[in-house]
Amino acid sequence: MRRALRHAVLLGLAIGAAPLAAQDTSRTAGTAAPSATAGADTAPPRDPHQLAQQAQYDFERFRRLHLPRFTGRNFRPGGRCPEPVGMWCYFYEEDEPAMPELPEAAQARAKLLATLDSLGRDNPADDWISGQRVRYLIESGRPQEALAVAESCRSFGWWCDGLAGLALHEMGRYVDAEARFAKVLDRLTPRERCRWTDLTPYLDEDTRRQYVRSLCGTPERAAFESRVWWFSRVRYGLQGNDSRTEHFSRLVYAEIMRESVNAHTTIWDEAARELMVRFGWERSWAQEGSGQMPPFELAVRPPGREDATMDPSLRVNVIGLEAKPAYRFIPPVDVLTSPASSDSIDWAVQLPPVVARYAPKYARRLLMLEHQQALFRRGDTALVVLAYDVTRVPGLGGARLDGALVLTPGTTPGGEATIRRDVPKKGTLTVRAPWGPLLMSAEIESEETSTLVRARYGIRPPFAVGARVSLSDLLFYTPFGEFPTTVEAVLPHALATQKVRADQPLGVYWEAYNTNPAGEKMTISLVVAPDDEERPGRVTRAARALRLSRETSPVSLTIEDMSARGARTSPRAVQLDISTLKPGDYLVQLEVDVAGQYVIRADRRITVVPR
Repeated sequence: MRRALRHAVLLGLAIGAAPLAAQDTSRTAGTAAPSATAGADTAPPRDPHQLAQQAQYDFERFRRLHLPRFTGRNFRPGGRCPEPVGMWCYFYEEDEPAMPELPEAAQARAKLLATLDSLGRDNPADDWISGQRVRYLIESGRPQEALAVAESCRSFGWWCDGLAGLALHEMGRYVDAEARFAKVLDRLTPRERCRWTDLTPYLDEDTRRQYVRSLCGTPERAAFESRVWWFSRVRYGLQGNDSRTEHFSRLVYAEIMRESVNAHTTIWDEAARELMVRFGWERSWAQEGSGQMPPFELAVRPPGREDATMDPSLRVNVIGLEAKPAYRFIPPVDVLTSPASSDSIDWAVQLPPVVARYAPKYARRLLMLEHQQALFRRGDTALVVLAYDVTRVPGLGGARLDGALVLTPGTTPGGEATIRRDVPKKGTLTVRAPWGPLLMSAEIESEETSTLVRARYGIRPPFAVGARVSLSDLLFYTPFGEFPTTVEAVLPHALATQKVRADQPLGVYWEAYNTNPAGEKMTISLVVAPDDEERPGRVTRAARALRLSRETSPVSLTIEDMSARGARTSPRAVQLDISTLKPGDYLVQLEVDVAGQYVIRADRRITVVPR
């Protein structure tokens, strides 16, 4: 992703002039606001604050002259912009080449940090200096040192806690970052707090319409925001809410950037702030690769010198790049309203419209998880089992893996989770949650390789409204010489995929609930028939499978059975010969007929792959 100026613009920046007036009352500063500085023709700075500003300006000027050439597809000012924001144009291209920093720029930043550190140690109450120290330390990949600067900060108000929260977020200490940002919110006035918690920049039009129905400060607004932040997380098995701390970190970083020189050498305005809030701050910069002069002009003039020669560093057209890959920040309104009804497509990380993005460090690679899940009833709770396989995921190698299976009720944020460390590349996870519709997020993660392999979608019990006897999901397994009578017996043999080979028998396990403990007759029918891809929808596929089974009977069996005696749960398993099936998609459908109610069904899709 990148951003660049898109319009011709002439900027006159007053050098060494009176400090700019603060534009935001959300923090109390103990020092004057910074102003850019021009150099030789102005009086030398006379106080630490001005010395710091001069050093920062000199560094950004030097960096502009020592940027790598951008080798990606250039945006030409005046052309069509995918995402215009004020005078800026925002692009997102995931396959853009990385732009490594030149050694000269890194050395110059180290010199700047040495100057800022020296000035900051003697002036710990100077907000601007402490903010710039944290900014450039984070830019250098040294968030631990940025945290030390925040801890030594002596500013009045929330500023030091905000800097600490930013540094902790960059370190991946999201629980600690949440605690610091909570202190920030406690110090704000109600009006300021509303500005800090506002979700509007992140929301698509449909979600925004729901959001604005409630006023800031009301329980309804707080509940909506809590719900959004809970479901927006990329990794549910992670301690702390990193999506929310990312939001607050962007707000703090925007305050750091305000009234300081940036790599584009433009005035910090609301458009620049909006870009940062929606997409994060820039992590690297490059010169436009054409080698031509940009069709706009940037001028820095000392006060009283209207005929000043243009600074040569400003003849460089700068392209800023944020972290990537970056995913859709907030899920769509349908997911937020009814997560248990969502499917995996609703959680696609690039699902348009992408209003805002987030690039979590722990998910530089976000991949689909090969798995099989099934839901079973245990009284008033649900037992969800998941078999997974990441042995074919490239890049994991010998990395340590962490696993999480998180279930969330379909009405409120929060839920139950199984979190395990050092999980194998192929195995099973189980978790219990209240019975009913659920949102499931299954996650296998490697911190070492920043890879997250995930499956997330809604699950619900097979339809059986008003029926006495109901069914579990179907669970496929590799036959192992006996018919299992418990889920626990199946798990070591459960398939970690719904892709099967026709030359191998297919085991199917399920449970029937609330059967007569005295024993009752059950007619069991199992059909495997081609799935109709042209007619999507579970009910349509089920009807299609039944019709095909009567016409062609690809694979089917019928069993006259008796329910389990002395128990209200009847576990059953069968072994299917699917050797007659050709490669393709099929629906495995179970029907159970008991006296006194309609026929109940459970179905699951399989894909037969070549031998």
